[in-house]
Amino acid sequence: MTDTPAPRPRLLLVGAGHAHLHLLDRAADLAPHYDLTLVAPRWFHYSGTASAVAGGVLPEAAGRVDVAALARRRGVRHLPGRVVDLDPAARSARTDDGTSVTFDLVSLNLGSVVDPALLPEGCADVVPVKPLTGLIALRDSRGRRVSVIGAGASGLELAAQAAACDAQVTVLAGEVGADLPPRAVRRLRRRLASRGVLVRDGVEVRAVAPGATRLGDGSEVPHDLAVVATGLVAPPELTRWGLAGAAGVDGVDGVPVTAALTHPDHPHVLAAGDCAHFLPQPLPRVGVHGVRQGPVLLEGLLARARGGPPPAYVPPRRWLAVLDLGAGRGLAVRGRWWWEGRAALRLKRRIDRRWLARY
Repeated sequence: MTDTPAPRPRLLLVGAGHAHLHLLDRAADLAPHYDLTLVAPRWFHYSGTASAVAGGVLPEAAGRVDVAALARRRGVRHLPGRVVDLDPAARSARTDDGTSVTFDLVSLNLGSVVDPALLPEGCADVVPVKPLTGLIALRDSRGRRVSVIGAGASGLELAAQAAACDAQVTVLAGEVGADLPPRAVRRLRRRLASRGVLVRDGVEVRAVAPGATRLGDGSEVPHDLAVVATGLVAPPELTRWGLAGAAGVDGVDGVPVTAALTHPDHPHVLAAGDCAHFLPQPLPRVGVHGVRQGPVLLEGLLARARGGPPPAYVPPRRWLAVLDLGAGRGLAVRGRWWWEGRAALRLKRRIDRRWLARY
């Protein structure tokens, strides 16, 4: 008489961001220990190529991963769509087509969204920087008035791309390039000015409305298209699911996680990327953390299955980021070191192609 093997714990992956794509790619390592189910849309849109796709420099297909095909190749059950309800106590979830899923562990990798409070409802001429699919509207911006709200790396990159599409671009922000070295910001300002971009910093954006953006002094800046590239927050459904907080922790935006990427109050809940609030230290919402948390998430799940201690995510002090400035030029930044030119963009294209080719 042989013993029946114990059923594998059910691991539900919610969302297909950078970290979960790594888990999918390494599903063969997880399969002996977990019964995997993924709930995510078919396509993952890669942020590294978003502005080039929006500007028409790259085809739309160049910056996306077929999640359904990857799951099929790796033998992972994939439910196309989104989770609309999740109960961490009951360990159950429901998708947008009504499918119920039960789990023993759940991992969330849902990215971030622009704060809904900044966006008017049902306004076709106002596009948030997330989700990335909306940025395709920039392709039709030739000769149109485009306002870019926010002047961090994403806003400046999109402003440069829109200007390369011959749009009339105005950047509205409190501060320009706060996440970039000061000398790089000065170079970028000159580059934008040479393309006719008007950068208005030190302004307060009070409201983005159809046809115009209202500033704190009461004046309005008219637009045919406004791109909101500021105010990224964790998806609001996390609060509804009771996951956007932890006992004794204030100021949490997203799923609070320890260095092991687990929720302190719900050890069967894991999270990575922009939807996670990393408790050991604040992290900016940039893709490098989701990418680097993928291997930590994988090793943590394997350690849990084997009864060992999980690894800790140690954020890098510096990382390379390359902005696509359109017209064949890029701006590469690592810490306070930077360079601008065609070689920077060639480096970016190589990095992006190599990452996408994995999936």
